[in-house]
Amino acid sequence: ILTKQCKFILAGVSILLSLVVGINIGVIVYNRKSKSLTIEIQAYKILENNPLIDGHNDLAILIRENFQNKTNDLDLYNMAQYHLVEYTPSPTDITRLRQRQVGGQVYFCFHVLITLKTLYCSINFEYSDVFQLAKTAEEVRQAFNAKRIVSLLNIGGGQAIEGSFSILRLFYQMVDLSHVSTQTTIDPLNIRQSPVIFSHSAAYSLCNHTRNVQDDVLELVIAQELQKTIKP
Repeated sequence: ILTKQCKFILAGVSILLSLVVGINIGVIVYNRKSKSLTIEIQAYKILENNPLIDGHNDLAILIRENFQNKTNDLDLYNMAQYHLVEYTPSPTDITRLRQRQVGGQVYFCFHVLITLKTLYCSINFEYSDVFQLAKTAEEVRQAFNAKRIVSLLNIGGGQAIEGSFSILRLFYQMVDLSHVSTQTTIDPLNIRQSPVIFSHSAAYSLCNHTRNVQDDVLELVIAQELQKTIKP
């Protein structure tokens, strides 16, 4: 049977242990939070001086299929408010692009190119304080330094140019080999005269999917010292 004095001692020890454990847990949580915040702040600092480019964006196709290419009454600051046909809420709007410090978007044109190019130009004109269309690396730097989000166009397949090479010649021919077969990737690598990139492909060995890039192709790309942007 514990004496009254022993009970007081045990109570005191319990309180002391609780305080020690509580303080240690608090310090661990604080350190983790501080470290996390520090990493986040460092990331934002990096993005202030280096443009983060999204390699694939279907915004124009979304607007074409849901709003018939009409942007006059479209609020690009809050695209999540709209109910879209066969789409989840749009992941792209100005508010979120600014919050995440996105420096640029590569917009894909899968359908009639001239129509989609006109749409992109319209968006860049209506929101000229936010977006800027760029065709060269220097124009990308200029737009980024002016705190605008860079707009880049990517032709998605021969149907987009309606089989017309005259339309293709209007664009700078950097060849994007994302999401094509292995042989389709190798063929242009063997004859290429323009830069080749993978704008939105993962490595096949890390993500086993036929649309991703095989290791031997990556080795060929590295051997040729080509530009590449492989997302994790």
